[in-house]
Amino acid sequence: MTEVRRSATAAASERIASLDALRAGALLLGVVLHSLMSVGTIGWVVTDDSRVPVADAIINGIHVFRMPLFFALAGYFARGSLARRGPRRFAADRAKRILAPLVALWPVAVLPVIVVAIAFAITHPDVPTTPPSDDPLAIATPAHLWFLWSLTQLYVLLLLASWLLLKVTSAERRERVSDALARALTGPAAPLWAAIPLVAALWLQPSGIVGPATLRPELPATLAFGGAFFVGWCWAGTADALDRLRRGWQLRLAGGVVLTALCLIVGAPAPGQSSLLVLLTTLVAYPLATWLWVYGLVGFAATWLRTPRTDVRYLAEASYWVYLTHLGWVCLLQFAVADLAWPWPLKVLLVLAGTMVATLSTYHLLVRSTPIGRWLNGRTYPFRTPPAGSSVPTELTEASR
Repeated sequence: MTEVRRSATAAASERIASLDALRAGALLLGVVLHSLMSVGTIGWVVTDDSRVPVADAIINGIHVFRMPLFFALAGYFARGSLARRGPRRFAADRAKRILAPLVALWPVAVLPVIVVAIAFAITHPDVPTTPPSDDPLAIATPAHLWFLWSLTQLYVLLLLASWLLLKVTSAERRERVSDALARALTGPAAPLWAAIPLVAALWLQPSGIVGPATLRPELPATLAFGGAFFVGWCWAGTADALDRLRRGWQLRLAGGVVLTALCLIVGAPAPGQSSLLVLLTTLVAYPLATWLWVYGLVGFAATWLRTPRTDVRYLAEASYWVYLTHLGWVCLLQFAVADLAWPWPLKVLLVLAGTMVATLSTYHLLVRSTPIGRWLNGRTYPFRTPPAGSSVPTELTEASR
């Protein structure tokens, strides 16, 4: 029995280490993406003097997989959390650590972005800006915190669906269906099955799926990201999920890269455009690229990032605070360098480095060992990071943060 416990603990530690590393990497990609926005041509809070199409390619390439990956990890850990806590405690915990920060920290996270946008518009009156939305709900935009709002909605749907299934199905049938879904979504054809909700979302909104700009739920985004959450939920239905997801990760990543390149070359469909190539790219290549990336990255992490590392642990623990507060720093630094006649890569690196220094410093000084840290992460930490091999509470690996 002791050996079984040790084996289970070791497996859990490897799982936590690998997915912590993956979440930390996806977090950094988010900061990279936002740091690039001012030098792209997509439109942003700050418009830099240097605007280059290569920035758009990097932004769109990251966008292919980053948010579906976050939602899949959120679903994976939500299943274990619900099983441990039960519906009432799960709902209370999610309200405390997801909904409450969305409401309470909105001024800290979003108001600086609005202030920078106003300052840039005043100081650069000749630069075109996005006109204000006519939607009355736009005044309370969640901005980059839309992830928390979408997760809140998914948690509500999850609890309702769980309650309904408990009422109308037997435990035996639920177990059979759960096992079948877990096997299908961790098997060789898993990316094909996982892509179905995204195909449906892109059929409704071919121009692409982005986070909701208001508090109003949007069906395409709910289908795409809710589908990703469900895939992760199903992964957690089998104890050997990560072992199964390790298989073939190299081919999946290679396929994701090739299909992403195809999507970037063809581009998103313009209004009214309906050529066969664009249709196939939007409804076949893009969803497959998304899920080949997600499965490939999870397989890579489960294969090569299984050993706990102190620096990765620290970054994963800081990720929620970095996510909440990074955008204000990004926009402020972009505003500071926008008119400088420097190479655009140098500007992006300065914005990225400055943002990471600011967010990690404030995390270490104001959050890590304070009641704010207990509120956001479920516990506090000593200022000195513990050794890499020390245990990590399961709650800290929940990618819903």
